Amino acid sequence: MTTKRMLIALFWVAAICMPAMSSLIVITQLPANVEIPMHWNAQGQVDRFGSPWEMLPISLIMSGCNLLLALSYLFVDKLFALGLVHGISRRASRPFLCGSAIFLLIVWMGVLTFWLSRVGQVAS
Repeated sequence: MTTKRMLIALFWVAAICMPAMSSLIVITQLPANVEIPMHWNAQGQVDRFGSPWEMLPISLIMSGCNLLLALSYLFVDKLFALGLVHGISRRASRPFLCGSAIFLLIVWMGVLTFWLSRVGQVAS
């Protein structure tokens, strides 16, 4: 296996595992029996609290999205051969898939940061 392929494989493993792992790390750092804000109304007031474990399914969905992007990256040539890819060239498809995974990771880190900042505001 070449170095480039190994780095690509490591990138996709990290992209798939990072949302779930970061959520688990954050959840285990919170005090026991803490209730966190789960929903805000139009005025910005918290109207529902819940367990930190309620955030885990969302992170698993994000990991699943990155898994689908990784599979698309792996089988992009077959997808082109079957005529299932439109609006992008073969050359641009793999960087686009990597960029999409990075975008999802940035969004997830933003959501997690916002969620933790709100936990701190509600606690004080």
